[in-house]
Amino acid sequence: MKKITLITICLMLFFSVGYSQNSVQWLKITDVEKQIKEDGKNAKRVFIDCYTDWCGWCKRMDKDTFSDTTIAKIMNHYFYSVKFDAESKETINFGDKTYKNPNPNGKRGSAHELAVMLLNKRLSYPSFSILNPDLTIATVIPGYYSAKDFEPMMVFLGGRYDQKHSWEEFSKIYETQIKSDVMKEIQKANKKK
Repeated sequence: MKKITLITICLMLFFSVGYSQNSVQWLKITDVEKQIKEDGKNAKRVFIDCYTDWCGWCKRMDKDTFSDTTIAKIMNHYFYSVKFDAESKETINFGDKTYKNPNPNGKRGSAHELAVMLLNKRLSYPSFSILNPDLTIATVIPGYYSAKDFEPMMVFLGGRYDQKHSWEEFSKIYETQIKSDVMKEIQKANKKK
């Protein structure tokens, strides 16, 4: 009986560790600044998925793209990833400012002030805001993307390639010249953990 219990516990630990490496590790928006401070000079960029509960394409991104194990590995390696309900009713302190929903009891469509800021007032869903570690906006990306199309964008915006190449150049050489090195880098980083 003790052997079966021990084996069960070991299997649960093995699968939970494997699952955590193969799924995007989403942080709460309120935890991002703390994580950046903890990591100091090794802080990553912040990826914020601005979604709504009623958005069909947002749900499709979750199902088709964010559930992809390669996407998860890339996202976990290059970003602090956050899901933010663009119509949240919570008051949120972020970057030394307080943001709220101006009409929290309203019907669908009442955008949170933080979503308005993160998306540069261009409210369409899904949209993704990429922030530098100092919480300045690096870029905003609107729309649905398949895992295949999303992968090179996330590597490019991870902060290591966007200074070396234009997006046009990078997207042409990603599969043949960069992808294998990125996967080796991610695998090596995961072994250190």
